[in-house]
Amino acid sequence: MTLDTQGVRIRSVGKAGMKANETTLRKLIQGDQQLLVPLYQRQYTWERPHLAQLWADITAQVDVLAEDRLNAPSHFLGSVVLAPGPELAPSRSQWIVVDGQQRLTTLMLALCAIRDHRVAEEPTARERINELHLINKFQQGEMRYRLLPTQGDRAAFKACVDGSPEGRADSLVGNAYQFFRTVLNEFDDPADPHDIVRVESVLLDRLNLVQILVEKDDNAFRIFESINNTGMRLSQVDLIRNYVFMCLPSRGQHVHDEYWKPIQDLLDDKGREQLMYLVLVLKGGEEAQYNAVYRGHQQLLQGLAGDEVKIEEYVRELHRRARHLRQILTPGDDLLFAGRLRFLKEWQASTTYPLVMRLLEFREDGLVSDEEVTQTLEYVESFLVRRLIAGVTTGNLNRIFQRLAVQLTPEEDVPQFVRAALSPARLYWPSDAQMREEIRSRAFYWQGRTGQKKLVLRRIEESLGSKERVDLADKRITIEHVLPQSMTADWVGELSATGDTDLLHRQLVHTLGNLTLSGYNSELSNSSFAVKRKQLRQSGLVMNQEIATCERWGKDEIWARADRMADRVIAIWPGPEEDNRGSAASRDWTLLHNALATLPPATWTSYSDLAELIGSHAVPVGVHLSTVPVLNAHRVLTKSGQVSDGFRWIEPDDERNVHDVLRADGVTFDGSGRAALDQHISARELAELLDLPGAADLVEGEAVGDSDTAPHVLTEREQRFVSQLSEQSGPQAAGAVQRVLDHWRSHGGEVQYGSAANASCAPIIKVDGKPVSVLRFYAKTVEVPFSVLKRRPPFDDPAMREELRQRLNAAPGVDIPVAKLELYPSIKNTLLANVAVFDVVVAGLDWFAAQMHDHG
Repeated sequence: MTLDTQGVRIRSVGKAGMKANETTLRKLIQGDQQLLVPLYQRQYTWERPHLAQLWADITAQVDVLAEDRLNAPSHFLGSVVLAPGPELAPSRSQWIVVDGQQRLTTLMLALCAIRDHRVAEEPTARERINELHLINKFQQGEMRYRLLPTQGDRAAFKACVDGSPEGRADSLVGNAYQFFRTVLNEFDDPADPHDIVRVESVLLDRLNLVQILVEKDDNAFRIFESINNTGMRLSQVDLIRNYVFMCLPSRGQHVHDEYWKPIQDLLDDKGREQLMYLVLVLKGGEEAQYNAVYRGHQQLLQGLAGDEVKIEEYVRELHRRARHLRQILTPGDDLLFAGRLRFLKEWQASTTYPLVMRLLEFREDGLVSDEEVTQTLEYVESFLVRRLIAGVTTGNLNRIFQRLAVQLTPEEDVPQFVRAALSPARLYWPSDAQMREEIRSRAFYWQGRTGQKKLVLRRIEESLGSKERVDLADKRITIEHVLPQSMTADWVGELSATGDTDLLHRQLVHTLGNLTLSGYNSELSNSSFAVKRKQLRQSGLVMNQEIATCERWGKDEIWARADRMADRVIAIWPGPEEDNRGSAASRDWTLLHNALATLPPATWTSYSDLAELIGSHAVPVGVHLSTVPVLNAHRVLTKSGQVSDGFRWIEPDDERNVHDVLRADGVTFDGSGRAALDQHISARELAELLDLPGAADLVEGEAVGDSDTAPHVLTEREQRFVSQLSEQSGPQAAGAVQRVLDHWRSHGGEVQYGSAANASCAPIIKVDGKPVSVLRFYAKTVEVPFSVLKRRPPFDDPAMREELRQRLNAAPGVDIPVAKLELYPSIKNTLLANVAVFDVVVAGLDWFAAQMHDHG
């Protein structure tokens, strides 16, 4: 038997009988019952990308409720396959979760987070949500929990349900719970008392599931194997195609040859999926859902009442839209606005495509000119670029351009209509004056994706009219900090004449005035300005030649360049209609608030780390946290891991002992009152948690350098590394590190030395010509770059990274927490002097090499 329900195809085994029906989470978990995840299921594996996608789906449905669009389709989440469990009885029921445990566990963790978030305003929320959805009040032991995950996740999940922070800290389950606490905190609007109520309602009633019940005598494990190993899943485009030609019994061959095959020739699989979504947006605006395009097109086709002529017209229109999308994705040089389309593609601005599709429709129909399309796209580009420079989040872009695509009509002055629609203050299109201020002070290096930042700098360079032709799209050209990220004695002297060097460095280093493009990033590194100046003078880029005209590089020079950059930005990208601005809300502390909200369980950060992240100073950060309620503010400690002497709770009558609260959060302290260093989250790790790509750039930049293929001859970089290692970790640790590297080389491995002032090296394996490492040694520590490994097969599988963590944790004194499975945990080099630790690290390297070899 094959069951096909909204794109989910399941093949049963043998004579297994299945009954399927649509349901919701509320219906699935109601009553005195338990859903049990069996031993053969893997542990919980969802990480931030999976959780973020689910949260996006939830908030889309929250908008539906907020706007009273109750007839809009709910979100289809997938299937859940259940088999009768051993405790199935008239008085209570237990069901084995054959398939769907990841989404079920996630939904229940989200309910726990909603419960704990709402307790502050609704004291009865804990009891209400517990008894209605999370527990069986009158059951004992493990039957008390309505969902019981597999053994490896059971303790952490029970801790979330029971509200025990100690038990959930060191697990992906705990990380998922913390994710929902974070996004709920960010989403909660004090002016809207019903926003979190709507989230709860969506979670329970507007995420549709297909519940598939297996008969009692069927083998649940064999069914699980069948679903996960032999089940064939049709894409949503496949389902639309099948439905279309089912509706064309007599005209199918003609429609296929004339329209459907040309669509397939124009677009690849991803493009066709994108086309189907964009067509729904152009017809229904915000009600379109990317994960439910089959259902949307099915409804469109059902509305044509089986009329083959109308259905052929529908496919003809799909073909027309496919031609427009092809123009967006691969614009021809004959188009006047081809450069604008290429910019949007390179920016990865797919959220703008509904509006661009509408413009191309009007153009083909002769309703707008090429010049009008060009000017409109210029305003769209400016809206994106100025918001990125100002650090405005991108979460609402999808809705903005969906609405605009539906509202736009050819009767309007199209460019001016789009400009006016994007100009209200609530959309945060910064004015010229705001641009000047942001370019001087905003940490531009943390904003947006690397490609977006390079595009901004490329456009500025192109506007300067360079006479020498330079391929600015060359991937070898990277973003260079003139004032380097790591201070040296030369640079301290450069800044000391104009004030506090530490404060100035944090305020200036990541601003646009200090950034340029260079193909010699590794050579420039942390060199003095005198050395950099010589290199920049030889550059073919005008912006670098301008920097080279300066005698020195400090605050005055960086601000002067920032003002010149602001002039170029304002000239290239026109601003909003000034008379439609109103008063824009301040967003200065948004990044800090988001950073604290995203802190994983059982971790802490420091005032100086937050200051580095936002380009401020530790003193104003401390003042802000002492006067404004901010989630997790009590987890901000001094650099040494101590509670600040000036710490006070926001509420004057709050008499809790902050150390007790931190311990309850899972933070541990030594006898001197210092928090555990392995629980510390650095500025770079905060940037990773917030998906700020500058953090990843730092890590990748450290890997620049030549491999040492002759270990008996010390290169300059190796000499510098050994010198710093010996000085800062001592001779015993230095000898142990060298023995690790010798072992690696003796087995045919390469060692790569970094070029940064803070010396480093890594045992590497080259995959497709690119180095991959499992460890990176610094002067004091050895780092495990999980954040880089998670993008490299086979370690993109969380289970592989978890196995690596457990292998390293087998060493005495090593305890890498699960909270850092996506970050950069480290251990002290001095531990390697212990033979037991040395053996574990060497065995870990050998295991890593074997995994990479097997995968390759």
